[in-house]
Amino acid sequence: MIFEILAQKVGGGEATFYYDNEFNILKDSNGKVFEYPQEKRIKQEGSQPVVPFDKNNPLTKSKAIKLLKIQLGLSCNYSCDYCSQKFVERAPETSKKDIDAFLAKLDNLEFSEEKGLKIEFWGGEPFVYWKTLKPLAEALRERFSHWEKEPVFSVITNGSILTKEICAWLYYMGFQVAISHDGPGQSVRGPDPFDDPEQKKIILDFYKIMKKQGRMSFNSMMNSKNRSRKEVHDWFIKLTGDPKVPLGEGTIVDAYDEDGLANSLDSYQDHFEYRKLAFNDIYANNGNIGFGMIIGKIDEFTTNVLSHTESKYLGQKCGMDNDDTMAVDLRGNVMTCQNVSPLEIAKNGESHFGGTLDNVDDIKIKSATHWMNRAGCPTCPVLHICKGSCMFLDDKYWETSCNNAYSDAIALFALSFEKMTGYVPVLIKNDSLPKDRQDIWGTMLKHEEKTKKKIIPIKVVSEVVGKIDDVEVYGKSKVEA
Repeated sequence: MIFEILAQKVGGGEATFYYDNEFNILKDSNGKVFEYPQEKRIKQEGSQPVVPFDKNNPLTKSKAIKLLKIQLGLSCNYSCDYCSQKFVERAPETSKKDIDAFLAKLDNLEFSEEKGLKIEFWGGEPFVYWKTLKPLAEALRERFSHWEKEPVFSVITNGSILTKEICAWLYYMGFQVAISHDGPGQSVRGPDPFDDPEQKKIILDFYKIMKKQGRMSFNSMMNSKNRSRKEVHDWFIKLTGDPKVPLGEGTIVDAYDEDGLANSLDSYQDHFEYRKLAFNDIYANNGNIGFGMIIGKIDEFTTNVLSHTESKYLGQKCGMDNDDTMAVDLRGNVMTCQNVSPLEIAKNGESHFGGTLDNVDDIKIKSATHWMNRAGCPTCPVLHICKGSCMFLDDKYWETSCNNAYSDAIALFALSFEKMTGYVPVLIKNDSLPKDRQDIWGTMLKHEEKTKKKIIPIKVVSEVVGKIDDVEVYGKSKVEA
């Protein structure tokens, strides 16, 4: 799809450009192509085009795995507003008694020291499962102890259950650790472990040690009530005293459920204001906002355009479409990703259960849809940045998440565009796009806000259902009228 783009220079001047999202080619009105010299481009020769999938042509997995995501369970001691797991059906809990059987099932997979291996440990809150996580990780470390290049271990936690003992163990075991926290917007998300002075000290002392080795970050998400990456960055600088504090994630939330919808951008004005803020936070601060992944997206898109990396090689945002990436639970069930359970039904009506480690050749993920099989993705100018958003959402949840993702990505698109051309895009002329997507900043066209439907208040109920290792945990949330 070719897009005509009207752009303006900071300080004055206009120009027209043409962008082809299929072949990733950007030209000016005189036909000049923006590109690297041939020798500097990313080589595509030998690359295999992606294979699109949906419920009728399911995603499969290889036995050769480079990234293994182990879901310990979905229980958590917090019940945050927009948690992607909040409404997911819980499977029966596992325990350390399941470890030996799980490790035996791993014999059905193939791991390569040369290609590398990363193992992620997921919850819920992973440290709810401390008595399982500890022996499991130690057994896996022992399993690969003969490798000179050991597997990388990582974990994401809300930080509330960390103790000095756990921190010392994580350090000794070589873990990469991320604390999920939204900075100034944490009150919107959920409880704040930094409200407890003792817990705050444990986390910050741990951060000082781990930061020296580049093994710790704070992961924040943007939402309708927490929009500024710069404000989040400033908050964490004040918290840690570190002007170079690394921040992970940084994208706007996907609408996995009703709470996700409530925390999404709603009106045209919301979207336009978010785009402007996202652009200015980065542009005015020369990219110094702490979110390495966000800056990486800008740089990656710039490199791919200048290298003419075609869309046929483009995978999904999350990477769970890769056949060498797998999410499993301790029973050996293979799932769409770590944020679901084998008992949960996806928005397309298919189960998130894809098979088992006992028969890897028969794994079929029917819950996911590749971007090539989405109506709007192949004709979207920010395809190479968005990468299809969440691959298992559908209906209103997909529509809202797609809108969120577009506004998030178009600001990064504009930053990359300005870096390559010296001009900021303001209008994308293409009949395939709604007017609010053509008009990047809401300054070129007239937009009448949609009449909002009457909102019927809903009550989300989250209840403590018991304890795991003496920690109170919440069960699956439910909606009450």
